[in-house]
Amino acid sequence: MQAIEFETQIHNGIIELPSQFRLWKDCSAKVIVLIEENDILLKDPYAFDAVSLNTKDFRFNREEANER
Repeated sequence: MQAIEFETQIHNGIIELPSQFRLWKDCSAKVIVLIEENDILLKDPYAFDAVSLNTKDFRFNREEANER
């Protein structure tokens, strides 16, 4: 196994190989990604903190819910 090291930017989850390695096509590779701690997002941008639902006209039937 051959090891290389390079720095790059990750765009939309894609890591591009530097031009000198672009001839490596259709081969298997083991990838280890090291990211500076200050570059890591501490929170998932797609996560949410709370959900707000309008239940004004909702009727809850406990027996019907327990049947499921």
